[in-house]
Amino acid sequence: MSVLENELIKITSKPEGAELTSIESKKDGIQFLWNANPSFWGRHAPVLFPNVGKLINNQYKINEKTYELTQHGFARDMVFNVIKEEQDEITYELISNSESLLKYPFKFSLKIRYRIEGSSIYVTYEVTNNDVVSMPFSIGAHPAFNVPLLENESFEDYYIQFEENEKIETIKLEGAYRNGKRELIADKTNVLPLTRELFKDDALILEKLNKNSISIHSKNHSSYVKVDFEGFPYVGIWTTKTAPFVCIEPWYGIADEAGPVKEMKNRLGVNSIEPNESFTCTYSITIGMK
Repeated sequence: MSVLENELIKITSKPEGAELTSIESKKDGIQFLWNANPSFWGRHAPVLFPNVGKLINNQYKINEKTYELTQHGFARDMVFNVIKEEQDEITYELISNSESLLKYPFKFSLKIRYRIEGSSIYVTYEVTNNDVVSMPFSIGAHPAFNVPLLENESFEDYYIQFEENEKIETIKLEGAYRNGKRELIADKTNVLPLTRELFKDDALILEKLNKNSISIHSKNHSSYVKVDFEGFPYVGIWTTKTAPFVCIEPWYGIADEAGPVKEMKNRLGVNSIEPNESFTCTYSITIGMK
């Protein structure tokens, strides 16, 4: 377990999945990141690579050859190496190996960097194509935040806030797959009260927001968590039917639409990089304290 801290926050991460495991306010001791209790969901903030969401029958094709990947890919279940560690920054790296090549036939490097500045954590993904052919992939984040933050509160005491008024329209799922439909949740608003009913069909999946910034607030106090994800085309907002957390998930990629197994390069939201090229994206988590 590695620790980064400054005068405001303390965060921990681990080599398994290069996953954030704690975000703590040093001012008041509030823990913002979900504790990975397996009774609800046994992860804190996994990386999603090389696919975001579920593939049809957990399958996809490369040049008509079929491969298998489980939902959200394999990187979250692999051990990364620490290649740089300083007081306010740590970088992990995963390099393709014989195990990954069976599931995803490309040579790659995936670096995940965490850097703290003030009360913010900057998370950077860098994917490098070490192969001799074009490499299709998706990548995304899946951090879960405690809701409620305090013991004497309920889930319904909280609300989602957007930076600008938005048309909040979700891309619909049937089971784990997109069904080609959309549902208008709210229009011309920057506040969405949290209810369990919002997640009756699994995650809310949003795209083309006016501003890629979403925060979670309580009606009872001023502590909050905000996720900024400029450039990411999709964001998921998710919880289970009873879990005391909410995920805000910036994605470069999305689940398959129901239908036949697809070529990876033809999946919606897939990126592609040429040999010896890299793709980099950054999102940030900021905590506000009472």
